[in-house]
Amino acid sequence: MTQRLELTRHFPAMASSDYRALWMASGASAVSIWALIMARAWLALDLADSGFSVGIVTFAAMAPWTLAPIAGVLADRYDRARMVVIARVVQVLLAVGLAALAFTGELEVWHLVLFAFANGLGWSFERAGESSLLPNTVDRQSLLNAITLVSLASFGSRLVGPLAAAPLLAGAGAGWIFVMSACFYLLAAGLTTRIRVRSTGDVSVEGPIFAEARRGLAEAFRYLGANPQLKLIIAVVALHCFLTMSFDALLPILARDVFDGGTSLFSAMLMGIGGGALVGTLALSFVRRDALRGRLFFATGLVSGVGVAWVGLAPSPAMVVVGAVIVGASQATFVALGSVLIQSVLPDGMRGRVMSLYALFAGGVMAVMVFSNGTASDVVDTRMLLWLPAVAFVGLLLLWAALHSDLRRVFGEGTLYLGREPQASGAPAGGR
Repeated sequence: MTQRLELTRHFPAMASSDYRALWMASGASAVSIWALIMARAWLALDLADSGFSVGIVTFAAMAPWTLAPIAGVLADRYDRARMVVIARVVQVLLAVGLAALAFTGELEVWHLVLFAFANGLGWSFERAGESSLLPNTVDRQSLLNAITLVSLASFGSRLVGPLAAAPLLAGAGAGWIFVMSACFYLLAAGLTTRIRVRSTGDVSVEGPIFAEARRGLAEAFRYLGANPQLKLIIAVVALHCFLTMSFDALLPILARDVFDGGTSLFSAMLMGIGGGALVGTLALSFVRRDALRGRLFFATGLVSGVGVAWVGLAPSPAMVVVGAVIVGASQATFVALGSVLIQSVLPDGMRGRVMSLYALFAGGVMAVMVFSNGTASDVVDTRMLLWLPAVAFVGLLLLWAALHSDLRRVFGEGTLYLGREPQASGAPAGGR
């Protein structure tokens, strides 16, 4: 009992049983996702021996994020917890299908592309439902803590997923990683069924789905148009994703071809990113002052660029892993703070649509850059593909902040100011 009180004193969101179930489910789902990312990337490189194959498989997993606005409309139309459960059950079936192909020796690159696309499609619906559901599982005062802790679970899984998958990839084979992923997704689906709060948006269930989708997305775009600071933060995060977070297709090539480190170095890099992310988001959960959050948002953006450049220029495997830790800590904190800033001001009735547009702009541009990096790595130095965009981001962020007073205000105060209320009706942000 004393331990429970101590936990909720430092992490007030954990006082809600609905939130605890969501948090554990989010972590289990993310472990599965990162294990799949690791296995697919290495298998693509192993099967086809080209950066293009890694790029196209990774792109296939991210491309469905462009459909996130449709998922956002559904999250504002139907029960969000049920939507998440269905998406996770589908992911279980996909992981079992991959395992069957791997165990029978029939797995080819085109299978990886097809299943990666299906995984990405499921993830876009899962994410839209979960991000919209989260604020309804806690009271308003605990919302920022709740968002930070979910980021902790999500980014911390970048350590747990590869840590659990690495021995399987090196020994038992990728098929067992897919089995492990199916088990974690099944656990996530079961935990999600324990959430009792009812959470829906304000998209009507009476009209035709496509007509309501058009109307709902139009409302979301009008809302963004009326709130320039909100658009600004989405743009900054999208630029960050485009230039510093699009390295997924490059890491297995860096490990195998540049440093001759094989699966061991590849696993170590992923675990370094995950370990750094765990430390960064855990430290962020103790930050309470808005102004400090704003300054951290700016600082971690800069450090993220420096960290990726470090990975690209590192002279040894050990230094690459050190750079990976810096990348994980800074990028996880930066992205988590971006979500905190946005989620803290959104009306609940259109939360699904706006957050899905956020996923579209940030994830969509990252998918394009990942594919470009993977393809270019066959003819361009892998190191340069890492450090050059990262240095460009640092320069652009500094220039943007120098020229844009609204961005400096966000960095200084750590809060967003909305222009006017949206036309759609909705409950206040974070209401249960």
